[in-house]
Amino acid sequence: MKGKYYKLLDIVRIVSCFAILFYHIGLLKGGYLAVCTFFVLSGYLGVISAFKKEKFSFKDYYLNRFKKIYLPLLIVVFLTIVAVAYLTNFNWINLKPEVTSVLLGYNNFWQLNANLDYFVRNVTSPLMHFWYIGVLLQFELFFPFVFVILKGLGKKIKKFVPCIFLFIGAVLSYLLFYFTITDGDIMTAYYGTLSRLFSLLLGMLLGFIHIYYKPLVIENMKIKVVVFFLYLIGLSVMFFTIDTSSCLFNLSMLIATFITMRLIDYGTADYDKLNIENKGLSTVAKTCYEIYLVQYPVIFLIKDLNIDIFLKNFLIVAITIVVALLIHFAIDIKKKGKLNKIRYVLLVPITVGSLFGAYKYVMAKDYTADMKKLEADLNSNQELIEQKQKEFLENQEKEQAAWEEFLNNSENDEKELENVVRNLKVVGIGDSIMELAVKDLYKEFPYGYFDAATNRTEHAVAKILRDLDNKGVKYDILIFNLGTNGECSASCRDEIMRLVGDKKLYWVNATNPDYASFNPNLIEFAKKHSNIRIIDWISVAKAHPEYLIYDRVHPTVYGCKIYANTIYQ
Repeated sequence: MKGKYYKLLDIVRIVSCFAILFYHIGLLKGGYLAVCTFFVLSGYLGVISAFKKEKFSFKDYYLNRFKKIYLPLLIVVFLTIVAVAYLTNFNWINLKPEVTSVLLGYNNFWQLNANLDYFVRNVTSPLMHFWYIGVLLQFELFFPFVFVILKGLGKKIKKFVPCIFLFIGAVLSYLLFYFTITDGDIMTAYYGTLSRLFSLLLGMLLGFIHIYYKPLVIENMKIKVVVFFLYLIGLSVMFFTIDTSSCLFNLSMLIATFITMRLIDYGTADYDKLNIENKGLSTVAKTCYEIYLVQYPVIFLIKDLNIDIFLKNFLIVAITIVVALLIHFAIDIKKKGKLNKIRYVLLVPITVGSLFGAYKYVMAKDYTADMKKLEADLNSNQELIEQKQKEFLENQEKEQAAWEEFLNNSENDEKELENVVRNLKVVGIGDSIMELAVKDLYKEFPYGYFDAATNRTEHAVAKILRDLDNKGVKYDILIFNLGTNGECSASCRDEIMRLVGDKKLYWVNATNPDYASFNPNLIEFAKKHSNIRIIDWISVAKAHPEYLIYDRVHPTVYGCKIYANTIYQ
């Protein structure tokens, strides 16, 4: 086994690499399963490489991991910081804590704490896929210690002992994964290091089996090739068919892991007489790690381009591959090589850009404390919302009669008009912006009914409107403040307007929305519906930046008063 390069594993790497890329751009619903494949490969190749050393060196191991894993990571992270700062209008509030979590290898836990959902096709960060790097770095940190102990057990006791320990560990990890999902906490299961460890441990187990024993494969060379590709087809079918809502989701992770193990069994068999070498495939396979690192930043930078979706996806794939190849080529410096001069020239802008990105990271402000205060304010206001909604429903009939009498007796002067507006039965539906300003909204509209929640999207509106009808809530006017937590399809908005009917709808436009097309799309949408009026909060906020807090989205304490009054006016 020593000194061999397994060419068929290049095919496994490439297929899995592009399965993940196509999943991230929404073309392959089961592509996330390829992460299991890379976990198995990491565990397997770690063991095989470690056994090649006559004397295992912790220093050499960590130095090798730094060059192959951590150095490309540093380059991509710091170049991403520069690109986001100068190529987008995105205000990266979480830059400091998020990048710190990536560099220190705990991004998977940071994302859990930040409630980021990897399966939501809303790209809220250029580093969302780095949860995988967090798990990988944690594994690489402890691998040498685990390997040395297991190798010692195999040498001093019996060869099957480390295999048993790895198998038991994998079973316990998968059970944790399975029951965590069964309890409804899919992201904890998906991001958790211990719950994802089963693929890594089974990869290590396969490595020990190959070293101590031999792969369980059919000896005939042609049949071996056929079986290898049958397993690859089976894995690819899973990439195409099993999405996160599938009833097979829990089991699919384990099946993908086992198929990968069989692919490694057949991919590492003796193919000396089979000519399957291809330099192009080999180069792409060796660049798969960089392709993974680069793809989400590229998607993030291109996502708001107003171009044909096919052209956009093509650009994402092409730019990802080119940038990944350039980075891999630049840092793959050898002592002797004809292309080293080109590498050194290429390293100059990469190094300068990375150092500048590192500087911007160091100088970035950490808004964690501010965000915790914002969260506390939102939680406090949510309690007020629930209390006011209850009061609204309890007093609805009584207030309706008084309101009708008031309208019959009022005159059309300005003072009476103000009274009419303040006594309107308005229903407000919004996200954290409206939630933060709800106290001031109730001052402007004391008889209003406001339903606002953090991270709410337009997709939730139809259900809320149906619930209002079921509760018998009577209202004259609707106010929407939605647009910073993901896009709503045309059919989604059509359903909303069907439920709105002929009621007057006032829709607040969005400062710093998640996707650049939101406000232009809202204007076009309003042109199609005569009962929609856009409230131009953007112009007010732009004229007075002091009305918004550090994230350029949520209003300050005084900004909340202005926001509520803008809606009233």
